[in-house]
Amino acid sequence: MAADRCLSADPIQTETVVAPRAAFSESHLRRSASEDLQNLRLKRQKRISTDETPKSQSKSQTFYFVDSNSSSREKRAHVMRHHVQEKRRQQRHSHSRSGSEVRANGVYPYLPWEQRAELPESADGRSLDDSPRRVHAPLLNPPDSRENTLSRLKPVALASPPLPSLTTMLSASRKDPFEVLPITPLDMELADYWANKLTYWSGQNTHIKDCVFKTAMAHPLSFRAVILSYCARWKAQLYNHPNTREIEFHLGNARKGVEDAINGHVKIDGESLAMAFAGLALQEDRFGSKEKAAEYEDRAVQILRTGRRSSGLAEVFLHYVRYVMVPSPLALGQSEHGQGWLVTFLRAAERLMLSHNNDKYLTTTPQRRAAFQMESPLFSLLSSGPRPSRVPHDSRIYVVRNVPTQEITRTAALIYITAALWDFQDSHGKTQRFLIYLNNLVRKHELDRFPACESFIWHLLEENCDIDLKDSERGWSTGELLKIHKRLPPDLRFQYNETLFSFLMLVQPIRGVETFEKELATATGVNEADF
Repeated sequence: MAADRCLSADPIQTETVVAPRAAFSESHLRRSASEDLQNLRLKRQKRISTDETPKSQSKSQTFYFVDSNSSSREKRAHVMRHHVQEKRRQQRHSHSRSGSEVRANGVYPYLPWEQRAELPESADGRSLDDSPRRVHAPLLNPPDSRENTLSRLKPVALASPPLPSLTTMLSASRKDPFEVLPITPLDMELADYWANKLTYWSGQNTHIKDCVFKTAMAHPLSFRAVILSYCARWKAQLYNHPNTREIEFHLGNARKGVEDAINGHVKIDGESLAMAFAGLALQEDRFGSKEKAAEYEDRAVQILRTGRRSSGLAEVFLHYVRYVMVPSPLALGQSEHGQGWLVTFLRAAERLMLSHNNDKYLTTTPQRRAAFQMESPLFSLLSSGPRPSRVPHDSRIYVVRNVPTQEITRTAALIYITAALWDFQDSHGKTQRFLIYLNNLVRKHELDRFPACESFIWHLLEENCDIDLKDSERGWSTGELLKIHKRLPPDLRFQYNETLFSFLMLVQPIRGVETFEKELATATGVNEADF
């Protein structure tokens, strides 16, 4: 009957028709009911807060009715109040979202991308954290806020391990991981001698070495002749060791390579072949035969002078090699009719100085007056005097021996600049721009602070100036005059340089051109009429 009454009664909710719960205790039922009631209250509160948000916002807003009697000041004040309220509400919303991100992800949203790389990613590779990433601080941040941001980021940045270097990541034992150099791993020591140990008294002159190294890489033959065979012979001289096998291997292959190239058995461009001959000339001049050095030099000159017009670093390298080559002691003081060219050039420099040293010219070209004075950057570079070395004492073993490269390149720079000013004597504008170019060149490479005439003449030969100031023949004529100058006795070489520099400074030298001419005739046994 109870069952019939139950079936005939009004419909009952399904969830109330459940199995009897006699097995549960009374306390358990009471606790379960209280938890269900609490969850129901939380759901109702969320729904009510969601439904009432627009109402509450509408209640918090105050409407301002505008008519013809409303003043513009009251209108602006109402708009500003509404704007401030909106900004405050957005800030509160963003702060609450940032806090939830911190709790959810365990990182701060303003950390750089390096600190956020460990966040979990979705299947398509995107980070599960969609908050904006700020790598750089905004440029308009006030100084205080920028300092605070940096102070907050500093401990986190210190906690991350530093990234390994490129050499460490690729291979700790290989300096050429991509095999771009035309050498074997056994030859890396010789390349290291060139790049990191070879030095002059004035310093490493890294710009010269880097340019030569990169240009020689254009062909394996030029690299072997300029870098490998030179450093093999220099290393043998350095440690007073014959080093026969290494020298014979590189030097023999370089000599055979240039001969095969001349005979057409090796495919090589003209500039790389000329550079190979110039490299052989330089090492023969310093470690071998002066006669062979002259032969290699002539071959290189012939290739570049008779071939296609060259404007690359191969020609600059050949000029530099010709400048720093030293004639044999037997050739010093020999009588040559070409020495009259030295006197002719000196007289032309004197006439140029007289034409520049007047008020009319210096008014239109004021740079000419100050360019070579004691306060100028060029003075400390081109003046004579003691030249202290910047090379550390423990590295002076690697300084090139018995080659006065600094004084030779100083002479070359004096001749080059004088010849350029002579070419520009009819143009005030070109003279101004050339002098400005010289001063900027010295300051840019800090040659006024760390004088290195070797680097200075290299930069001059590169001719990174206006196109109307360039002259490819200037480097060749400078080399020819310098070759004659290097055959003079040491005292006459010094006197010649001081006379040239005095003319650049717009002052009369203590010992003029006539004195130099007489002493030159006495030293060489040539009549003054031949000059």
